[in-house]
Amino acid sequence: MSIPSDTLSRFFLFAELDEQARQEISPYAQERTFESGQIIMFAGEPCQGVYLIYKGQVIARRFSLEGREYVLDYRGPGDCINVVPVLDGGTNLATVEALTDTTVYLIPCARFHQILRAHNAVAFAVLDRLARRVRRLSDTVEDLALHTVRTRLARFLLSRESAGAYPSRRWTQEEIAAHVGTVRDVIGRTLRAFSQEGLIRRERGRLVVTDRGALARAAMQE
Repeated sequence: MSIPSDTLSRFFLFAELDEQARQEISPYAQERTFESGQIIMFAGEPCQGVYLIYKGQVIARRFSLEGREYVLDYRGPGDCINVVPVLDGGTNLATVEALTDTTVYLIPCARFHQILRAHNAVAFAVLDRLARRVRRLSDTVEDLALHTVRTRLARFLLSRESAGAYPSRRWTQEEIAAHVGTVRDVIGRTLRAFSQEGLIRRERGRLVVTDRGALARAAMQE
């Protein structure tokens, strides 16, 4: 099933297009559905195209040969995944999993190239989004290279304390480790240190920040 032309306006890539342009593009996008926990794509496999997320939440991750994982991003409705390999002709950059029941629309590589050549507004939207992600990845590289696990964990806890952080749920130590680029044992030791210092406490299975100022200072240390 192709995407209705008016639905295309919900995606940042096509928000600036007029109705005629969206009608031209809509037959290119084919609906795909995935259940919660189902893999949408695997890193290293041939790229099929750009996926437009219509409904649901997905997580993008990379895995090492030893099985360690690093969370790259979360994506939700109105966003897209897999633009980079469509542009450079390489394989998928990440393994993407549906966190909830998810509906996406797939635009094959060749069709997406046609859209970019025909519509400057889409090309500029892609450039804008890629620039933002390059900047964020640059910050991530700096974080991993220049800051300790203690600092990275403090920043993670503060970011999840902020309103609107996604997803709002209980985190396992393995999941936290995947976000800050370390292993479960190191996370466990650092959390215990934070607890002994009075920065956090456990409450009904959750971590609660008890001294935000001290945690913020830990987040600023190199």
